[in-house]
Amino acid sequence: MEQIVNKPLAETFSWLHAGGTRISVEEEIKPVSYTFTAGEEHFLSLEDTENRQIDIILEKGAVLHLCQVHRSSSAALLDLHVTCNEDAHFHWYRLILGGTCYDNCSVDLTGAKSTFHAEIGYRLAKSDRYDINCEAIHTGKTTESSIYASGSLSGTAHKLMRGTIDFRRGCAGAVGNESEDVLLIDETVENLSLPVILCAEEDVEGNHGASIGRPDEQVVYYMETRGLNPEQIIKMMAKAKLDAVIHKIPDKELRESLEKEESAQ
Repeated sequence: MEQIVNKPLAETFSWLHAGGTRISVEEEIKPVSYTFTAGEEHFLSLEDTENRQIDIILEKGAVLHLCQVHRSSSAALLDLHVTCNEDAHFHWYRLILGGTCYDNCSVDLTGAKSTFHAEIGYRLAKSDRYDINCEAIHTGKTTESSIYASGSLSGTAHKLMRGTIDFRRGCAGAVGNESEDVLLIDETVENLSLPVILCAEEDVEGNHGASIGRPDEQVVYYMETRGLNPEQIIKMMAKAKLDAVIHKIPDKELRESLEKEESAQ
C-alpha cells in the first residue's frame, strides 16, 4: 500500500520535491494514544522497532519528555501528534543513528503559555536516509516553540528536513525559533533544509537559521598539527554534532548509554 507522508503545512515549489514523500507501507498502522496530567514530570523513552502512530494529549500543567531513538537498518515511519493544553510543556528528543526513517511530528500549542521544544540529532552514513516534517502550530497566547537539529552526513546519505512554525490568528505574544547545524562530510551527500514561518498574527516573534557546510579546513589543519589523522578528526566532528543533542536528554540512564555507544564508534 502506497501513501504520501510528511506533507508540510505550506505548499512548496514542485522542483524541490519536498511536498510530501511517497512510500510503501505493508500493513495498516494502529495508533497508540497517551494522556498526561499535571503533577510530576513525565518521561517516556521509545526505541524504533516498528512503524508508529502516536497521539498525545498533555492536559493543563502537564510536562512530558519524550525520547525516541532509531538505530535499525530497516525503514521506519513515525507519525507523532501532540496537543498541549494551557501551561503544558512538551520536550521531544529524537536521535537517528543510521538506516532509513520518515518522521512526522506535529505539535498543536492550543493552550496559553504552552511550549514545545524539539532536539533532533542524526548521524547518517553510506545510503542512510532521513526524511522529517516537524511543525509547531501556535494557536494559544504566549506560546513558545523551538526546533533544533544537529547532525552529519557522509557517503551517499540523504536528509530532507521540513520545519514549520505556524503562528495562527489569536496567538498573540507567541515566540518560535528554528535552527539547524549540518556537517557535510562528503561531496556525494544530499541535504535539503526547508525552514518555514507562517504568520497570521501581528504580535509574534519568529526566527530561523541554519549552518550547513563542509569541515573547516583551518580547524582540520590545526587538529592535524596536534597529532590527529583526518579520519579521527571527521569522527570527532560528527560526534560533536550528535553530542549536542544527546547531552540534553534528561534521562540519565539513556543519556549515558548513548554517550557510551557513540564513544565506541
